Amino acid sequence: MFDGDSAVRQLTPTNFDLVLERTSQPTFVKFYAPWCGHCQTLEPEYERAATRTHGVAKFYAVNCDVESNRGLCARYNVQGFPTLKVFTEKRTKRGSRRAVDYQGARKASAMAKYARSMLPSLSTKLSADGLDTFVTGTQLPKAVLLTERSKPGDLWRGVAAHFDRKVQLAHIVNPDSATLERLGVDKLPAIVVFPEHTDPSVAELYTGESKYLPLAKFIHATAIARKPVRQSKAQTNPVALDVQQIETQADLERVCISPAGSSPVPILCVIGVIALEPEFEESRAEHAQVVTVLESVLSGQRLRSPHAPTQPNSNSDDYDEVEGDSSADDTSEPSPPLRVAWVNALSAAGQQVRAMFGLSDDLPTAVAVSPRKHAAAPYHGAFTRANMLDWADQCYEGRGMRRIAGELIISGKQEAGHDEL
Repeated sequence: MFDGDSAVRQLTPTNFDLVLERTSQPTFVKFYAPWCGHCQTLEPEYERAATRTHGVAKFYAVNCDVESNRGLCARYNVQGFPTLKVFTEKRTKRGSRRAVDYQGARKASAMAKYARSMLPSLSTKLSADGLDTFVTGTQLPKAVLLTERSKPGDLWRGVAAHFDRKVQLAHIVNPDSATLERLGVDKLPAIVVFPEHTDPSVAELYTGESKYLPLAKFIHATAIARKPVRQSKAQTNPVALDVQQIETQADLERVCISPAGSSPVPILCVIGVIALEPEFEESRAEHAQVVTVLESVLSGQRLRSPHAPTQPNSNSDDYDEVEGDSSADDTSEPSPPLRVAWVNALSAAGQQVRAMFGLSDDLPTAVAVSPRKHAAAPYHGAFTRANMLDWADQCYEGRGMRRIAGELIISGKQEAGHDEL
């Protein structure tokens, strides 16, 4: 049910919260069992609804017949199959999305109509005079639609929901000629992205098709992917605070084991593991979300004192094999507590990292490595910002860390691959 070519993706407890966190588009989730006759009847209609609402809504499925998924099905009080839940843009205090039961007809047209009716209006209506104030109002990048229509269509509303909390979107109805000239616009509708909140004069005009996929790609590439590398001001010799990819042994050593130049050996190196297939949009989107979570772990290091205790907690029951040794931490320069990287689970390096640390087959996942103590702790649980920060703090204190058997060695780079259908 729902094969690799399907518009409907399967969810598990590992990726469920992560996938739902990354969008505010109306999100259908079908809780089902493969043996259920009504589930089998619903499948083609559900598939068609997903296809018809591409760019406006998301459609996912959870197989409740799989043992590891049953807790997730119980969490949403699934008592019969199929059960359809729709997650709205409204969120709890903890940031998780609220769900409602879908009670409508189980036909593609009905589900698609309902999804469109639930699409939030997250684009702010501006006057031309308010453009600069909008661009500089928050630290988020901005994207603005210039249009003759009184209200944005579903395409723009879907894009706004997709980028909710990552990029702020707005629209200007019938902008004046001075604004059009300033932005280099000669016809409407037009879309302009402002990647720098500090400078409204930096603007990128979209010249592609009025379709969801190319537009979303443009906004992501222009507003999100080009974010500047952060650096720690406390360091005399700054270390780039970016999430780096590990493809070879040289990468592993450069990032985690023996940084070049005067950069000190990190106290903890967190390696995220995700299956990235660049040719697929959903895979790229999930990878971007995982990197965002990893970035939040990395940014947490700035809250720690440069000379905070650096060896793991030797009093922890889980760390009984690792000796406490503060001498390695006595350095004249402040050292970064964390380095963060990611590895493609489909590559040879990713497969070896998973095998080396006994990581779960559920992706995404991660491992925290202490190169100074030659110890590591695999990550277990949903790949969310809050969970990862708590786990990284525990690893920093030494809880859950175990001595590594053997050396930290992976073989050379190989291209990631996948089976052809």
